[in-house]
Amino acid sequence: MQKVHLSIAVIACLLGGIMSCTSTAGKSLQTGETVSQGLPEKESQQDQQKDVQQESMQASKKVVVAKVNGAEISMNALVKMMNRIGAKSEAAPTPEDIEAVKKEALDRLILQELAYQKALSQGLRAPQEAIDASLANLKENVGGEDGYKQLLEKEQVTEQELRTQVERGLTLERIFAQEVYQKASIPEDELKKVYEKEKGNYIKPEKVSVVDVFFAGKDGDDSLAKRADTVRAKILQDKNRDPWKLVLDGTFTVRNYGLQKEKDRHLLEEAKKLKKDEISRVIKTPDGAHIVKLREYSPERQLTLEEIRPNLEKQLRAPAQEMRLSEWERELRAKATIEIVDVGSGKTQGSENTAR
Repeated sequence: MQKVHLSIAVIACLLGGIMSCTSTAGKSLQTGETVSQGLPEKESQQDQQKDVQQESMQASKKVVVAKVNGAEISMNALVKMMNRIGAKSEAAPTPEDIEAVKKEALDRLILQELAYQKALSQGLRAPQEAIDASLANLKENVGGEDGYKQLLEKEQVTEQELRTQVERGLTLERIFAQEVYQKASIPEDELKKVYEKEKGNYIKPEKVSVVDVFFAGKDGDDSLAKRADTVRAKILQDKNRDPWKLVLDGTFTVRNYGLQKEKDRHLLEEAKKLKKDEISRVIKTPDGAHIVKLREYSPERQLTLEEIRPNLEKQLRAPAQEMRLSEWERELRAKATIEIVDVGSGKTQGSENTAR
């Protein structure tokens, strides 16, 4: 998936209205390059670019794109979410693509804000020890204090702002677990319907396991059969009839073996005639001769719904959670006041306080 990397030019387009900046936005979104034509040259273009990026980022934090029950969503948050979502195709994104990603990003931010407000109203704020542990893990993952300072500089956030973001993320995890993951139910009728439709995929194959005493040789070798008869007699003389007690003399091998339907059809036919621990006759095959002791046999059978229930529930869990998420979002929006701000004019484009 091609990521929509928002450069300085594209952020400027968002600040002034996406549809009015199609020429510069298209290229910078495709390549991730910073477009800085018209700016005076400096001794270091990297320093110039960094200064412009920092200024743009700080400016975007002050621009409000939406209000959710009075809480503001900034352009900076919108741009970050757009970059996280990315484009939907391999081709260079069109203005329509950018607008679609923008809408999806804004919807996600609105849902997160509604969920966060709901969590606070229920007292689900993340505890301080969980925040401390997350920040400690973050520092370790970025290479200690130096990497941590570089991260703060790169993201243009203070340590307190980062702590607030971590607290918000952990709080959202708690409310989503409570309202979405735990409440996403899979109807029994749906489980049965999928089982009946896919039951042909849930068949336990026949299993035939033996101890195989194998004599390598060519078909028609009379001495092969005589050697096998002698060894079979020794097996039968043992109280437990255990082929593994045979003394290997180099004329045969002993192995535990699971017979395969096509490859071992001759042995399979004979083994299925035996009772557990019973010794077969000498079985001649194209590659030699065998004596088998049946260890285990279970016929092919259809697995029941209860046996495959965990697999089916895992398969249906994601769609059920998506359905519950959509349901919960409608519940939250129905009781909320949401205002979308026209970035260019600063005026409210529209608002809603009912479910969409």
